[in-house]
Amino acid sequence: MNGGTSAPRTAESLFDREATAYVIIVGAALIFASNHILARYLGGIIPPMGFVFWRMAIGAAVILPFAGYGLFTQRHLILQHWKLFALMGLLFVPLGNGGIYAAYTFTTALNGGVVSAAQPAITVLLSALLWRDLINGKQGLGIVISAIGVLTIIARGNPQAILALEFNVGDLMMLGATGSVALHNVLVRRVPKEIRVPQLLVTVQLFGLLVATPLYIIESIYVRPVPVSGEAIMSLLWVGVVVTALAVGLTNASIRRLGPNKASISNYMRVLFTAGLAILLLSEDLQAYHLFGLVTVMGGVYLMTRGRSVPTG
Repeated sequence: MNGGTSAPRTAESLFDREATAYVIIVGAALIFASNHILARYLGGIIPPMGFVFWRMAIGAAVILPFAGYGLFTQRHLILQHWKLFALMGLLFVPLGNGGIYAAYTFTTALNGGVVSAAQPAITVLLSALLWRDLINGKQGLGIVISAIGVLTIIARGNPQAILALEFNVGDLMMLGATGSVALHNVLVRRVPKEIRVPQLLVTVQLFGLLVATPLYIIESIYVRPVPVSGEAIMSLLWVGVVVTALAVGLTNASIRRLGPNKASISNYMRVLFTAGLAILLLSEDLQAYHLFGLVTVMGGVYLMTRGRSVPTG
């Protein structure tokens, strides 16, 4: 009797664990989408360097109590590779996330959400260029399809804009910021394996803050400071605590249970959530080129996800 009942219970418990992981990672995708919506909504209120400075400062303060001991024990190794972490901090904080916030001053959340979804394609391409990683047929096709989708969004569905090089500056900034985050992800391979994920996250944030601080000061003096208002404070707390700390932690936990391929659903859901929230909350207009770009970018990323090899060790 025991043998007959143990198998269903085991199967059910496995299903529950995987189902929970899917719910968690979809929830994290919704949180990441909220970052794009807030960035667009507050684009003319909170300046980009102030936005990213306080987001990373709050996020680091939240994560530091959990990563502090490991950070202290690995301090010599971190200082030994300080140039790498400084570069990663530059790419991730002011150029990457700061660039995303700057882009939303000029473009819509619909456009930005789809363009930023091409990050996996850019990551694969940069890995091939820097580390000579082989790109198989599915990955190559996925890169091409994603590029077509991004070009469609940047050109706003007008092929003549591509020929005339008439692009929206915000879309180009979003593409550059997405490339910066992708290059940061590629450089993770150079990080010593002794440094675990929480310590790596805080280290990159702290080095990024060192680079972003003078830019933030200059912005506050010559452009405008971060407003001291309830709306601004609540928004910064949301992106600092919920987006930077909670959503990243939930995503990492889900990846451990689902594996990178299944967890890639987060990329698709984030784009869909961003588009849906942009239409519902920001009253942005969904155009035919948005749908075409959305389908092609996500289709390209899907091909790359299915085409890559996953380590088994």
